[in-house]
Amino acid sequence: MDTFVAFVIAAIVTMFFVRGYLKKLTAKASARQGASPAAPVAMHPCPRCSKSIPKGSAFCAHCGAALAMWSVHRAEVKTGGDGPVTGKPKPVINASLCVGCGTCVDVCPETGTLELINGKAILAHPERCTGHSKCAEVCPTQAISLAVGGVLQTIKVPHVKEDFETNVPGLYIVGELGGMGLIKTAINEGKLVIDHILRRMHEAPSATPLPEGGFDVAIVGAGPAGLSASLSAHQHELRYLTLEQGEIASTIRQYPRQKFLMAEPIDIPLYGSLYVADGTKEALLAVWETIVKNTGVRVNTNERLQSVQRNGAGFYVESAKGRYYARYVVLALGRRGTPRVLNVAGGDLGKVSYRLIEAETYENQDLLIVGGGDSALEAALALGRSGKNRVILCHRGNGFERARERNRERLKEAVQQGKIQVFLNSHLTEVRDQSVLLDCKGIPREFPNSFVFILAGGESPEEFLKKTGVEIVEKVLSAPTSYAD
Repeated sequence: MDTFVAFVIAAIVTMFFVRGYLKKLTAKASARQGASPAAPVAMHPCPRCSKSIPKGSAFCAHCGAALAMWSVHRAEVKTGGDGPVTGKPKPVINASLCVGCGTCVDVCPETGTLELINGKAILAHPERCTGHSKCAEVCPTQAISLAVGGVLQTIKVPHVKEDFETNVPGLYIVGELGGMGLIKTAINEGKLVIDHILRRMHEAPSATPLPEGGFDVAIVGAGPAGLSASLSAHQHELRYLTLEQGEIASTIRQYPRQKFLMAEPIDIPLYGSLYVADGTKEALLAVWETIVKNTGVRVNTNERLQSVQRNGAGFYVESAKGRYYARYVVLALGRRGTPRVLNVAGGDLGKVSYRLIEAETYENQDLLIVGGGDSALEAALALGRSGKNRVILCHRGNGFERARERNRERLKEAVQQGKIQVFLNSHLTEVRDQSVLLDCKGIPREFPNSFVFILAGGESPEEFLKKTGVEIVEKVLSAPTSYAD
């Protein structure tokens, strides 16, 4: 009897606890049923394979494409109706313009706010910034602007869609001109734009046949993006035309850095993996020439583009040497446009550059800057700032009237401090391996030289694009675009 009573009591106690547990489960289920359903994940198509992927993804789960390549293309266009933003202004540093002179770091009263990292100024501690704007005022290359309201950078670029097509149907822009200056990105874009053109040709073939001697695609420029597009067109047996205003790899020859970073191999059409271990311009140039020689890709060198005009289902592409018809046009011109090249003996040597990046990489060097505008003065000031280089500024004119007053005053101070030598009414006549020859007011003079920077101006691609009908817009980026390779 006692056993039975104990069993009944145990069963009652067990049922009490089980009943409580079931009540809790029922309450949780009811809460879940009453709660609003989770918001669906926002999706959008991958620019490469067109399959749906969650917004904000770093990579496409289907084709593996790194979506950072399209950060500029996907950025919102700034409109005139944008309302005023408020808040404390913060410096925004354009890495493509920063020469690493460190002037902004020195002038900032809030120690540690700005720092030089890998030859570029960065906003290391934004919380320390008081918005005094001194950094923007003293920057010699206007690489620093001030922004408020959480907008970190705006950039003026051609209006290019994710498939690299502009507002002019059939006209594409790839590479640095589109807003991304990475060598790897440019090579990838060159291949992707041809892939897109191929799909377009297969999915919607033109009803109008190509005229005799016409081309499927005309590619302008043989830098990283243009050569990659040419190799891909060659691989797929397209009828293609590639125009290059200089020699093969002149873009690489004019590359201003002594070294650049290539952290991983890049897949080149018809060639395979490209990896330059020592990161030098000379090593990349040697590989570039090998690619052209071994693949048989065709490039019309020393043929400068003059105009692109829409005509029916295609375009007329004109140069100083001919007039061509192409169904599609790919512009891989670069953002610097056409620099004014000095036709002097030795001007094609690898030590001659048409732009300065990372001034701090030049130390204890004999340097010549040719030009009389702001870019030339700013380069001379950046290179001479440390006092460790021997800097010569050579200019045909008898003054620097075209430069801003601020730059002229700073140059005057640098000359007085012995950091820069200035030769007016002078011009470069020859570049040699270890020296340069200058005509100084009719007197020939030879100076030791390690590097030459020709910053004598040039033609911006923006005016050419406007004449072609390409819209130039200002886009708002969520983070500064990086131009380091």
